[in-house]
Amino acid sequence: MSYQLGGKDMTLIIVLVSLVIIGILAHYSGKLIEYIKLPSLIGMMLIGMLIGPSFLNLVPDATLTIAPTLKDIALVTVLFIGGLGISVAQMKQIGRPAILLSAIPATLEGFTIALMAMLFLKFSFIQGAILGFIIAAVSPAVLVPSMVDLINRKIGQDKAIPQMLLVGASADDTVAITLFTTFISIYFAGINGESVSIINELISIPLTIIISIFIGWILSLATKALLKNINSQNIRVLSTFSLCLLIRFVENYFHLGGFNSLLTIMIYGFFLRTYLGDTAKNIQDKINVVWKYGKLYLFAFVGMAINPTLVGEYIWIGVIMLMISLSIRSIGVLISLIGTNLSIKERIFCVVAYLPKATVQSAKAGIPLQMGIAGGEIMQALAILSVLITAPIGAIGIKLTSPRFLSQGYSGELSA
Repeated sequence: MSYQLGGKDMTLIIVLVSLVIIGILAHYSGKLIEYIKLPSLIGMMLIGMLIGPSFLNLVPDATLTIAPTLKDIALVTVLFIGGLGISVAQMKQIGRPAILLSAIPATLEGFTIALMAMLFLKFSFIQGAILGFIIAAVSPAVLVPSMVDLINRKIGQDKAIPQMLLVGASADDTVAITLFTTFISIYFAGINGESVSIINELISIPLTIIISIFIGWILSLATKALLKNINSQNIRVLSTFSLCLLIRFVENYFHLGGFNSLLTIMIYGFFLRTYLGDTAKNIQDKINVVWKYGKLYLFAFVGMAINPTLVGEYIWIGVIMLMISLSIRSIGVLISLIGTNLSIKERIFCVVAYLPKATVQSAKAGIPLQMGIAGGEIMQALAILSVLITAPIGAIGIKLTSPRFLSQGYSGELSA
């Protein structure tokens, strides 16, 4: 009895083959770019951009359809690793500046762009704020893997600087995305003659962070109890990682407000390290293997989502706006670090690490245009431009400054 391949079987084979090819191309592109002393992720993003829809369009539609899911899996992986890499002592060191980093830089940058959009683009303040808070979010896809790499290489550990930036960046998105959706609501409320409670929206930001931390803590307690009855290390790894994926799925599928899945996952990893000790270290070692392959797809798919052709005529005005807004953002980072004992070089490193944008901007750039918001095409162009400029600058800046500006070791404290 012979078996003939059906349409679904062929689609599955095409997807699997394309994923293997993308992984190989991303791996060697990363290696190639490292020869000229640039971060491997730039090579992976460039090959993704080249073979993706914007240029050669070689990636099958079925593969592009599952790309957001694969990016999510990779992001979950690296944030889980990041959480597992933070100790209680380090969390005590980084608490206050990490909280400030989650709010001040993004808020200052978002409102700066809003004001400049009024001046240069003749937007209303609400339109400008929508654009501002698309651009204002830092990129977890660039920053988080870079900080995890520094933790693994024992760089900046005397003052837990990578951990501080990890925590700050994971909550930064909550602030930027909440304000983005708030101003979209205000925009349409104005058109429809309705009212929106800005106070309630602003209160939701700290509430979201608190709820995310609480959920991560409760899940870690449940996991601690569960793992007492599991002796197999592989099952322990599978159980914890599956729970992380479930957390992300719940937020994405049910579109739940009130908690940030990426922050929850990182906090979950932190509490697992706190409660499980060596077991958590073993889990981290196994998950690192997943990340070794996951990063290939994360950066390649981020590259595929970038369409430089959309920038068009707004490139120069966009460059000017970004130069000004990133300067204000950098001032926000320095304000957040007041009261710490970081050196000038360490503060400069934090400024550089907080520059890159990628995932949020790629995902949100087209939303205003799709929703019919006036100026949506311009918003999309400038959001994509922010990725093209800041992702490579941030990645290269982190690579160049981290070994020169950060120390290696474990003594010292961050907080004043």
